[in-house]
Amino acid sequence: MLPQLLITVDTELSNFPDGQGLWGRVGDDNWGIERMIEAFNNHALRATFFLDVYGKTDAELAHQRTAAKLIAASGHDLQLHTHPAPAFDSNRQQLRDYTLREQREIFQLGSDRINDWTGTRPVLHRAGDWAADHRSLAALRDCRFRADFSASAWSKSCGFEPQAISGNGWTKIDGMLCGVGTCYRDRLTGRLRRIDIGGVSFSELRDILAHGANPLFLTLHSFSFLKFNRTRTQFRAFPNYIERLARFSNMAREQWGYRSITTLEAVTEIEKLPATKLPWAPFPTSGATASAAGIIKSVRGRLTAFAQ
Repeated sequence: MLPQLLITVDTELSNFPDGQGLWGRVGDDNWGIERMIEAFNNHALRATFFLDVYGKTDAELAHQRTAAKLIAASGHDLQLHTHPAPAFDSNRQQLRDYTLREQREIFQLGSDRINDWTGTRPVLHRAGDWAADHRSLAALRDCRFRADFSASAWSKSCGFEPQAISGNGWTKIDGMLCGVGTCYRDRLTGRLRRIDIGGVSFSELRDILAHGANPLFLTLHSFSFLKFNRTRTQFRAFPNYIERLARFSNMAREQWGYRSITTLEAVTEIEKLPATKLPWAPFPTSGATASAAGIIKSVRGRLTAFAQ
């Protein structure tokens, strides 16, 4: 089985004004999910949009409904993303803050909304901020989800036992199939880092491809094609992100044989394998040169953000 390149988009309003987190308006142009779909199609990439549908106001729900219909009509994969606070409790921001019973209610509401808007019920899930826990997996099983994508050794919000997510690939946690967000160890700092087209150097991306991580998760946000200030009141386009995405994905496919498929397509393949045959590997370590390039990129990014 050739290695899987899985592009996932956490698709959410976030704390941007007036749907900007979804639509990315810059003047008369847009750099949100419409531009993403266009970019994916132009470069023959398949993607999964994990959509947050927990709007509180009619305006928020209208934005989320429009996004759901757009993604479903595009032919890309539409699944569930959970930022439950607006619809449930503003004092409890993360999924893991809720009881088992409440998490069932959260998943049921999200599934019902996507089904009502598109005619298809989601069967895959990722928690906002990666903030799922073992109760989340029990609730997902109860709601007949097939797999979860909230596992991340990089995120301090992820509530799974560390030994269960101590590598890259696919695993079963509490009987639920889980895709673990792709990470690597920085050689010079020792830090665990997440694969991020916008946040790491291209040298690091090349290093991780050479290690053959399978699957390789690229996690975007619906606002990844935007640059914005700290208060999220000023915006400009970030076309370089699309160029890096195209360059990386072409290299992954042409040099290392990766296939760009959706998470649903990947899950359908993986479900056929016994638990002992699931692809799994320790975290790779970047080379010294790549690590140095990553540190320089990180410092430049912090200086730019400080200047804003």
